[in-house]
Amino acid sequence: MTSAPARPRTSGSGGGRTWRAASGAWLGIGTAPGALVLGAQVGGRHGGALPVPVLVVGGAVMAALLAAQGRLGLREPAGENAGMAELAPRYLPPVAERAFTALLAVAMAGWFGFNVGLGGAAAAALGGVPDAVGVAALTVPTVAVLVAGGGRWNAVAVATTLTAVALIGIVAVKLAPPASPVSFARDGPPGVLAADLAGYIGYVSVFAVRAPDFTVGLRGRRDLAACVALLVVPALAASVVGAGVAAASGSTDVVAVLAGPDGLPAANLFVAASVIAPTLAAVHSGALAMDRFLPRPPTLAGDATPARDTAPARDTTPARGAIPAGDAVGAAGGRSVGGGGGSGPRWGVRVEGRRIVAVLAIALPGAVLAVLRVDRMLLEWLTVLAAALPALVPPMAAEFGRRRRGRAGRPVATWIWAPGAAVAVALTLAGHAAAAPVGLVVSTVATLVHAWFRRERS
Repeated sequence: MTSAPARPRTSGSGGGRTWRAASGAWLGIGTAPGALVLGAQVGGRHGGALPVPVLVVGGAVMAALLAAQGRLGLREPAGENAGMAELAPRYLPPVAERAFTALLAVAMAGWFGFNVGLGGAAAAALGGVPDAVGVAALTVPTVAVLVAGGGRWNAVAVATTLTAVALIGIVAVKLAPPASPVSFARDGPPGVLAADLAGYIGYVSVFAVRAPDFTVGLRGRRDLAACVALLVVPALAASVVGAGVAAASGSTDVVAVLAGPDGLPAANLFVAASVIAPTLAAVHSGALAMDRFLPRPPTLAGDATPARDTAPARDTTPARGAIPAGDAVGAAGGRSVGGGGGSGPRWGVRVEGRRIVAVLAIALPGAVLAVLRVDRMLLEWLTVLAAALPALVPPMAAEFGRRRRGRAGRPVATWIWAPGAAVAVALTLAGHAAAAPVGLVVSTVATLVHAWFRRERS
């Protein structure tokens, strides 16, 4: 995942942000090396050719998930102008909200492992050193930057996007397959095609659930549609290029192919650079989730009562740097929970200490996954994510629609989305390729049934 644009001032502003102000995060995900690797691994199942049905259905489902959840972050009245840090306690019961937050933290640790494993291996291949050295070379500065408070991420996000685009172009030209990497034939049994679809769902599952963080303050649906297109179209294009790599080389390990005698070893520099911003964003998001479980500090006035364990108050001041919108608590490092005129020295120390613990809680296990080269198991990891997370999107979107129609807000009942997630996870563990799409369908049906019963009772 990439960093989001800085949160805008919401009071006294004009018509809100345009899609251009949020384009970096969406385009960054769409052009990230993960899409290249995903295409290579999916293409490897089909002899190096991506079936058109997989691309069409996968792109449509990705767009639907991103748009349905992203609407919540739009400015009023189109949305709630809030990120997931505020929306989760509004929409979920306390127990479910904590379970969702824990799952999000685990997902962020996994994405850290993928990004740093891929980038670290690329750096190691370029320097001729063990993979663990390359992983450490990326992990240490990433943790240091986040512990120090981040910085201006927008420039990093832009540079990362340009680097990723350059990488895709280099791979497409240098490792062009002998034939088109896209197949118009229906290749493979339904189970294989469902597994491919699960990979595309998993690729955007975490970003889709957190989409309000990247749409907060946008003017309306046209800007949301532009952002969705900036992610889905490049991701599909990159996956086609990745399938071409598998067809041309016979290998789905992009890093090994680039470093090999028939590849372009210098392209590993682009791989290593292009994962930096997604890694920063993954640790930042995961640390915010972990912060939810750390002991709450007392208020600034010395009251021993723990801070309110709900969503943070909306911050209407612009952030310094590209911290994901809606996630200012814990990242700002000095905002008072109890009100007042700012943060004193003691408060600042406490918040920084919490930040260090939260960052390390994500980065350390993520680094272990990186050394184990979890990026080589991307499809398996994405399948698990696709099984667990997207089931929450349909009921949240339906509840959002109710509230927009003037109805009183109600927490999303756990029974609506949890069965879909449980079915998908169980099918995944049992080895069924259609697990993720089935779980999403179960959640959608439960949402429709719940809405029908509400209408009948009213």
